[in-house]
Amino acid sequence: AFLPGGDVLITERPGRLRIVRQGTLLPNAVEGVPQVFNAGQGGLLEVAPHPNFATNRMLYLTYSKPQGEKLSTTALVRGRFENDRLSDVQPLFESVSKGRGHYGGKIAFDKNGFLFLTLGDRQVPPEGDLAGHPAQDLTNHHGTIVRLHDDGRVPADNPFVNRAGAKPEIWSYGHRNVQGIAIDQATGDVWATEHGPQGGDELNRIQPGKNYGWPVVGFGVNYTTGKAIHEGTHREGMEQPANVWVPSIGISGLMIYTGDR
Repeated sequence: AFLPGGDVLITERPGRLRIVRQGTLLPNAVEGVPQVFNAGQGGLLEVAPHPNFATNRMLYLTYSKPQGEKLSTTALVRGRFENDRLSDVQPLFESVSKGRGHYGGKIAFDKNGFLFLTLGDRQVPPEGDLAGHPAQDLTNHHGTIVRLHDDGRVPADNPFVNRAGAKPEIWSYGHRNVQGIAIDQATGDVWATEHGPQGGDELNRIQPGKNYGWPVVGFGVNYTTGKAIHEGTHREGMEQPANVWVPSIGISGLMIYTGDR
């Protein structure tokens, strides 16, 4: 994350938040970062400044939060970043999910100040009743993108706010593991890049309430057998990607560039 004044903040998986100042990595990690679950794909994930960081000094972090000795989930906190330390850390959101990986954790703010957060499917196997997979179930946060106010409150116009049993934070669902999210500030369009399995990395335009198909439809295959995972590549009521990569390219971060270089 790039801050006003030129400092750069970097997350390190074991739970360290580091500062690069004038091209030099400072020796000490930032104090005040929550304890993370540092195992497998888990750890300290995203760091993002509030759009009004220059005046409010609010910094957002996502991380794998311990749930006992062997379990964890994706959590979002914010704190005030001043004098090279984090203080007044507030928990804003904790995903209702469990698994061994695919945490998501990417953050983007739109021009109205809403916060979008990606949440992976937690590596729940795509087998058996595909339509019954947690990423197709609105009662949890597996495989979703959620939309929040900057203080963690649920916006009243989220698509599932009034649906009984559905998690009101959900903006879109049917994702596998979204590793990049960016918002076109000119149009308001939300774009996300998603890890498919072996084949089937995706670029999607994210629309409220839409189902992006994982694991019912897609373009990937099983890692070990090479056999198809999905029922097919298309199904009514499930969105098609704007672009798909077969074989996978391991697509990760995403940014929107409007310059002329």
